[in-house]
Amino acid sequence: MDDVAIIRACAKVNLVLRVGPLRPDGYHELVTLIARLSLADILLIDRAERTTVSCPGLPGGDTLVTRALELLCESAGSDGGFHVHIDKRIPHGAGLGGGSADAAAALRFANELLPTPVIPAELVRIAAAIGSDVPALLHDEATLCRGRGEQVEVLGELPRAYVALAHPGRPLATRDVYRRYQPEARPLPAAIALPQTLDELAALIENDLAVPAEQLEPACAELRLGLLEAGARTAAVSGSGSVVFGLFATEQEAEGAIANLAGAAWKTTSTLGAR
Repeated sequence: MDDVAIIRACAKVNLVLRVGPLRPDGYHELVTLIARLSLADILLIDRAERTTVSCPGLPGGDTLVTRALELLCESAGSDGGFHVHIDKRIPHGAGLGGGSADAAAALRFANELLPTPVIPAELVRIAAAIGSDVPALLHDEATLCRGRGEQVEVLGELPRAYVALAHPGRPLATRDVYRRYQPEARPLPAAIALPQTLDELAALIENDLAVPAEQLEPACAELRLGLLEAGARTAAVSGSGSVVFGLFATEQEAEGAIANLAGAAWKTTSTLGAR
């Protein structure tokens, strides 16, 4: 593995997640503003005779990265595959997109290792076949996503912010949260502007899945209130949970909030942006 590449697969938070009606294909129509975090899994990737993925920290082993790379090689008409080792640092079942981030990072960098890389549009098609979050996570910048997540618009860089992340210790299954979700009559937003300041960013935070997530895991509500009491500009469940995030102006404020936060089985600080 002389040519092994070391890759960061950055987590995400849903700053906005609006859920629309159920579509004929079984997915809900979505509008979501996704931001990357500095928190990342570490991937080691190299060419191999066939694709294999090792990930000691993932319950049940990997599926998304294996499938993504097999589809990539098939699309590129490439013999062989890749070996990937994943050092998991993003909690599983947390709403931080860890598995999707791993798949997106593997796709981006494995494509560069192919003799004939696929074109960007084909990479997006493969990503959409893997999972709803994967197309957005091909990008480091904030993205606005529609449909079931496959319609991606890159918005750009967000204002600097520090994020406190807290996990109650119990993962939530996305399907369970959606089953509990009660659709609202209000229409999905036609557009979401990229916030320019921390105050604008904090005012934007909204998650239609927060209520069912907190109903299924009441500790999410306790962590959210704890972050607000510790001075967060705002706090919310990320995606379908069960991680809760709070926004802070300084690293010291975020670290102080996490240090004094009770009830979290896992907690850390991060920054907005894949840096």
